[in-house]
Amino acid sequence: MTASALAQSLLVALDFLPVPEGTATLGMEQSVAERFIKAYGAVWSEFFGRETPQHSVHVPAFALARYAVTNALYAQFMAAGGYDDPELWTPDGWAWRLRTRRTQPRYWGDPRFSGEDMPVNGVSWFEAMAFARWASLVTGQNIRLPTEAEWEWAARGDNPKSLYPWGNLWDARKLNSGYSDAKHTPRDGLAPVGSYPEGDAPFGHGEMLGQVFEWTNTIFAPYPYDAADGREDRYPPDRRVLRGGNWADGKYVNRLTVRYHYPPFYADTTTGFRLALGGAQPPIAARPPYDLVVYGRTTFCPDLIDTKRWLHAWNVPYRLVNQDLDEEIAWRLDAWLGARTAPTLVIAERGALDPIRPPSEANLKALRNTDRGTMLHEPEEATLRAFLARHFQFSAP
Repeated sequence: MTASALAQSLLVALDFLPVPEGTATLGMEQSVAERFIKAYGAVWSEFFGRETPQHSVHVPAFALARYAVTNALYAQFMAAGGYDDPELWTPDGWAWRLRTRRTQPRYWGDPRFSGEDMPVNGVSWFEAMAFARWASLVTGQNIRLPTEAEWEWAARGDNPKSLYPWGNLWDARKLNSGYSDAKHTPRDGLAPVGSYPEGDAPFGHGEMLGQVFEWTNTIFAPYPYDAADGREDRYPPDRRVLRGGNWADGKYVNRLTVRYHYPPFYADTTTGFRLALGGAQPPIAARPPYDLVVYGRTTFCPDLIDTKRWLHAWNVPYRLVNQDLDEEIAWRLDAWLGARTAPTLVIAERGALDPIRPPSEANLKALRNTDRGTMLHEPEEATLRAFLARHFQFSAP
């Protein structure tokens, strides 16, 4: 098959449907959340509280695949060497791939989930991102994971009171879930995509609830949603939001406002993904020839916040390592510098942490905004820009 034929075949299989520009209502009303908490118990306060306060955000036009990515589509990615090509993976994703030696989704080949036209499951966020990058390269299009705001706008449309894509009343016949009652017996597994057309969302997308949880690009953070606050940064190894419910859980999970969140390496029988096309989000960036490793910490650090903001604005891939969570990482900084400055940026071989050229000595009185070849400490914007330009032939937008 020629490259152009492969690209066209992939776009046809993904079946992107347009989602118009609009004002999305995210989350649910406080009174509804309180009703759920009262029904399920106070221990559920955090779970339902993630979905409040209800608020509105503007969503530019984009396109979203009609269904989640299937086993057949994912098999194409695997056959194309997707697990062997570091160009397809985020820096942290490739390090994870090397460390775990993962070569396929966690439940690949399990007869419970192995139909070609079933949604692929057992995939981590790292794997979903690699597939999206592969699809982008094959088609020459900006294919990516949707933001959670895009996902909810596509699932809900302009009805702010809807809890389900079809309206505000639960109907177990319109989705593949684990819910059961006297009239409904759950399937107890995945179904071929397209099995529940009566549950389609307002813009024609199928199975936005049930089947598999769908990874989004979004880092989990409290509402209200703000796309400019760092939660759409593609590179930190933070918990990512999953949307859409799943085949195994019941009514409480299969609502379009539910916000699950897991680390990007997490994968189980319910995790899958659906792809977005175009819109206001930038394409997934190409991998530089070396890794940019950012040593930071989880406690408040304004220099780290500024550095991540610049890298995000410039769409620069990087690895983020929290030195206050790993004693060996902290010792590394002690060995190089005699101090644990944050952030310290390092140019390293792909998948590695050590700088290509470790410093021979460090002036502890003059580390701030100091560029020492392949290490940079607590940078200002202009210094960071020059550092990236030297190592990555980088030009900031």
